[in-house]
Amino acid sequence: MEGFTINTGVCGSIIKENKEEILETLKTMNLDNVDYIELRVDTIKNVTSDIVYDIIIEIQNYTNKPIILTNRTQNEGGYFKGSDEERIKILCDNAPLVEYTDIEYMTKPELRNQVINAANKTIISYHNFDKTPEKQYLKNIINEASDIGDIPKIAVKPHTLEDTYTILQLMMEYDNLVAISMDKLGTYTRIIGPIIGSPITYASIEETSAPGQLDVKQTTQIIKKLKP
Repeated sequence: MEGFTINTGVCGSIIKENKEEILETLKTMNLDNVDYIELRVDTIKNVTSDIVYDIIIEIQNYTNKPIILTNRTQNEGGYFKGSDEERIKILCDNAPLVEYTDIEYMTKPELRNQVINAANKTIISYHNFDKTPEKQYLKNIINEASDIGDIPKIAVKPHTLEDTYTILQLMMEYDNLVAISMDKLGTYTRIIGPIIGSPITYASIEETSAPGQLDVKQTTQIIKKLKP
């Protein structure tokens, strides 16, 4: 890798329970600090496709920031309580409206493919809240995710500092990878990622959406300070 590059978009994750709270958060935040907005629909109470559609249209009427649509499973740190079929329907119905749709790598292939076919672009995500798997195991996931989607994303739990080095190594080996070592131990990977070319780094707007996440203002300020 020849020198440092800064080409990462900072994504602010909105974690709210209803349309009114989502729009209020959007209108009170400094949009200069973000390049993407992640709409976490799994945190919306009694969520339906129509509710998500209305929220997306409201967001797009307010800002042209591209949207990442996410409906995270409980197994991977999310809150959606319905069936996988219901979760996928909400994504498929609304994927054509947004820039990226996030779909978990571990989703049943037939359901995962429905989202991939409906989406403009996809983030294929893998989360492990128990450990950092072996590097080759993660590479196998990244390679397959790269084949079926646009951006592979892995987020794993470190137990040692050496675990976080695995994530750094992977980001240096792949040009188009979002890779996160979670918890406080891995927080620094969210900042180093932009320096070594990760396409997106996630940050909180108010509530954090993942362990070790910084807020959008902190993330943007640190990246600007480190920018060559």
